Amino acid sequence: MDGGDRVTAGGRPGIPLNGPAVDARADIRGTLASWADLIVEGRTVRLPLRTVPALAAFLRRHLSWLAVHPAAEDAAAEVDALVRRCMKIARPRLERRIPVGPCIAQSCRGRLTAVVREPGSTLPPAVECDTDRAHVWPPERWRALYRGRAGDGVPPGLSAREISSAWRIPAGTVYWLANEHQWRRKRDGRQVFYAQEDVLQTLGRDRLTTG
Repeated sequence: MDGGDRVTAGGRPGIPLNGPAVDARADIRGTLASWADLIVEGRTVRLPLRTVPALAAFLRRHLSWLAVHPAAEDAAAEVDALVRRCMKIARPRLERRIPVGPCIAQSCRGRLTAVVREPGSTLPPAVECDTDRAHVWPPERWRALYRGRAGDGVPPGLSAREISSAWRIPAGTVYWLANEHQWRRKRDGRQVFYAQEDVLQTLGRDRLTTG
């Protein structure tokens, strides 16, 4: 019987478990164990304890043998994918997503979303389509995007609720800023949308990014 760690459903109350982290931990042990089994079979050596530290130390000791094995490339790719997955779980990337509206690409029925990522992210902010990944507008093309969406010179943008949530300011402050700075606006039924470029000029992109 496998003597690894177990997580029971009846854990103590008040100690929440991170499901993806628990799954990743099990996958780490399973992946290391599978390659350790290959080494044991190929070298007729004793199987190590089925714990992550013991398995990792075992693989490190036999790394030179595994490196010239026909499955070496598969082992490296599998471990690399596992590391990338675990890093995403351990250090989740924070991003803020703001609905923009219909995609302007011809015949595309997707919806656009402005994605503002955390400081230090290797990916820049962008407006992305949820239907076609090729429909992406980086910051330097946002003005052209607004012109493409605006039929009357006023780009549909953000609602007061979206602005209040993104910048964490009271809705009343949003209405005051809109009047004070004369934000361009467009009405869609009973909903008012303020031009996103005007909002960004007043409130600042840095503040939106850092939240």
